Amino acid sequence: MPEQKIKFSCLRDAFCARYRCKPAVFVTKVFWKCLPAHAVIPAILIGGPANRRFDHDTEAIAALADAMTIEDLNDGLDDLVGMQQMDHSCLRRWFGIRVSSVVLHELLLPLIKQVRCAEEPILPAPFVVLPPSQPMAPIAAQRSSDTSSVRMRQVMRIHAAVIIGTPLEKVLEEESLRAADLEGFLSEYPQLRPEAAFLLTYLRDRSELEQLRAEFKR
Repeated sequence: MPEQKIKFSCLRDAFCARYRCKPAVFVTKVFWKCLPAHAVIPAILIGGPANRRFDHDTEAIAALADAMTIEDLNDGLDDLVGMQQMDHSCLRRWFGIRVSSVVLHELLLPLIKQVRCAEEPILPAPFVVLPPSQPMAPIAAQRSSDTSSVRMRQVMRIHAAVIIGTPLEKVLEEESLRAADLEGFLSEYPQLRPEAAFLLTYLRDRSELEQLRAEFKR
């Protein structure tokens, strides 16, 4: 009989069980684990997470403590990326002295899968007969909107990873996404966010460079 995995009530409990720490130090421990290597010593010198410069990071980590689903985790990461992009201080924006959203994702994704979601009663769906003349377009439009929202969150995560130097192939593999699919989405919605326009230009320049290399080898 296969051994059942232990399920936890929230992300903080899963993290504390994995790293054998108390819930009170969840934010601090996650903070230090998710700092880029080059940022550790400067962060220590300015006081670590107690320094007000890191409020955005610690607030985002604290908000993830009660996460129960992968969607909760992704929403929290999106919030972190958004807050970091609004911070134009040299220390954080240019020298990268901040929590890495990519490392945070890699750290917490295996743990969120061990969280047991609160059970909700399953109610039978009401049987409704729609008149033949009732249009179905609004439902399709809603599904399309939901898909675009999910994909845009992917775009934000991919952008955050690319600008800190993570290879695009690795990021796409983690997101289970093909470059062609990403470029297709970005071509439809390049004006939604500056990050989308940046990634679209990056993908096209990358494609042109690969073509030039292929021609050079012939």
